[in-house]
Amino acid sequence: MRYALLFFGLVMSIGLYQGWFARAYDGATTMMLSDEARLAIDVRCQHQSGLAALECRSLLKKLFLSGALDPDRSLRAYCDEVKQSRWGGGHPAPPKLCVERYGGWQAS
Repeated sequence: MRYALLFFGLVMSIGLYQGWFARAYDGATTMMLSDEARLAIDVRCQHQSGLAALECRSLLKKLFLSGALDPDRSLRAYCDEVKQSRWGGGHPAPPKLCVERYGGWQAS
């Protein structure tokens, strides 16, 4: 019985440590991102939920931290994607983000 309690305590300690370490690591890497990168991640992953949203955020975070993807290019691609989408007769009003950063719809 004593060994079972010791084993259980060891397993619980490792589990708590791993859970805390994973959250602390995620928080630290998120703090290392620029405001522009955080905004790009929010915009690009906003329509996903659950596991897909976590994977989207994780992938973009890795790409931005490694320098393989530029947050400004990602935001500009989002604004172009919204502009090019077919929503009926004309173009919708540009999102506030696109107006603030790029002055509304850019001529192609």
